[in-house]
Amino acid sequence: MSVEQLLRDTLHRADTYQVSPDLFARVRRSIAEDRAHRRRVRAAVAWSLAGLLSVAVYLVALAEVVDGRVTWPWWALEALTAAILITLILVLGPLIRRFGGIFASSVFTAHPSTARHFLRVLDVAYYLVFTAFVLIETQVVPREEWLGPSGTAVHLQWLTERIGAMLLLMGLLHAITIALLPVLGVVFSSIWRQLTPEERQTATDQTR
Repeated sequence: MSVEQLLRDTLHRADTYQVSPDLFARVRRSIAEDRAHRRRVRAAVAWSLAGLLSVAVYLVALAEVVDGRVTWPWWALEALTAAILITLILVLGPLIRRFGGIFASSVFTAHPSTARHFLRVLDVAYYLVFTAFVLIETQVVPREEWLGPSGTAVHLQWLTERIGAMLLLMGLLHAITIALLPVLGVVFSSIWRQLTPEERQTATDQTR
């Protein structure tokens, strides 16, 4: 067979080649996920800039100059602190849940619905704990040191300490959950293996 004939047969087989539908679907899904990721990044940057601009406008609008020093009313700083804390709760909560969902699914591989219910319970605990934190830390009466000559500086220090305390509490609780979740997964798997098929089916129906 001549080289020309071999080349013709090869090109003919290439014309009849069918792309794997699974591969095509994976490529399309990868492209869609990449686009979604870029949209999320752009949205996060836009919201962050809008938030910083809002804080700047808020501070400029309420700023007062006393004896050559820029100060703010104590209630304005308290309102700003509460707004920052609530924003952190609303932003970090879904972010933690998104990455925690992957971890929980890998732990409860035998029963994925348990992972979903577990995350819902953690969501309730998360919002209860940090809503209580905001309420406890919010001041409705000014402290004596806030009304002195250096009251604004003291108040700003108190503001940063509260934000840092909440972030620290979030990190500690998240670390404890990560450490305990595999243990719960092992205990659950051992109990699940001891159940009969009928009991497993009943448990699955109840958790749907």
